[in-house]
Amino acid sequence: MERIFFAVAIVLVLSVVFTGCIGKNQSAGDGLPKEEMKATDYFPVSKNLYWEYEGIGNEFAGGRVDTEFIEGNRVQLAQNNGGTVVAKVFEVSDEGVKLVNSIEESYYRINYLAKEPAQERYYLKSPLKEKASWQDGDTTWTIESLEEKVRVPAGEFTCIKVVGKSGDSVVERYFAKGVGLVKQKFVFNDNVVEENLSKFGDAEKDNCLPEKELAIYYPSKNVDKLLEDRVLEKFNTGETLAEKITELLKDEKYRVLSKNTRLLDMKREEGVLRLNFSKELITEMNAGSGYEALLIDSIVNTYGKNFGVEGVILNVEGKGYESGHFVFGKDEVLKVNR
Repeated sequence: MERIFFAVAIVLVLSVVFTGCIGKNQSAGDGLPKEEMKATDYFPVSKNLYWEYEGIGNEFAGGRVDTEFIEGNRVQLAQNNGGTVVAKVFEVSDEGVKLVNSIEESYYRINYLAKEPAQERYYLKSPLKEKASWQDGDTTWTIESLEEKVRVPAGEFTCIKVVGKSGDSVVERYFAKGVGLVKQKFVFNDNVVEENLSKFGDAEKDNCLPEKELAIYYPSKNVDKLLEDRVLEKFNTGETLAEKITELLKDEKYRVLSKNTRLLDMKREEGVLRLNFSKELITEMNAGSGYEALLIDSIVNTYGKNFGVEGVILNVEGKGYESGHFVFGKDEVLKVNR
């Protein structure tokens, strides 16, 4: 627990901003008058983009960032530093780039883009001009340079340098056009921690999409027990863990869900996962009591295991589960036992 707490703390202090990718050695203005520089140029948003950072000064510095979801002017990025995963939701516009939500221990590819903003912290704010500044709580951020030369393992870049000062701590961030954050440096007294870009690109083209091993449970052919299968799944931007599991359970090998069954919504909280399915879960099941019991166990254990919960609530069209063989209340928790 202490290790996870410290990992989260490092991520929050060294919150990274990442975006698109084009060639290296880009100039900050790329030939444009500086008054035409836009924050969106330094935070381009596209599907399947990823960034890898080398850390210096702390075991939880650096790591990998992936683009999980994009809708309108919001993007959700997942930052994995080896100790924890933090999902960060940003709003990106000509006004600037601001962090509106940060969800710790986000291991389950849940889309938080529609979540009500809990904060407003600018990483870049217009106008992009030298000496321009803004306040974030006790921290004063200032654009110190528009053409700062920076060399990192990924190459050399011309960057906007943004510096945040609060008491004895200083944070430096360096943003390159079309790339995003290429370097971040945190200084507190004699402690120095850095994150330096080592690799970035399109994860699909580079054949390195984020992966997750899933546990799938399904009835045996003799309908006398549950079988377990381990499947390694890749995720594109926009794909949730819940949707991936739902489609897998429809596979001919497992046949736990019918082709027309839809997962209408899902909510994970306090060790319990609430699943709300369409009516086809029951109307297209066509199973005797023994087989139905195994199908229910398959659903509870597959979703429950992969979402790290102890119990699952099974709803159908917003109501409790009720078939000819089984009845579960709207808030009744079914125990995950695998």
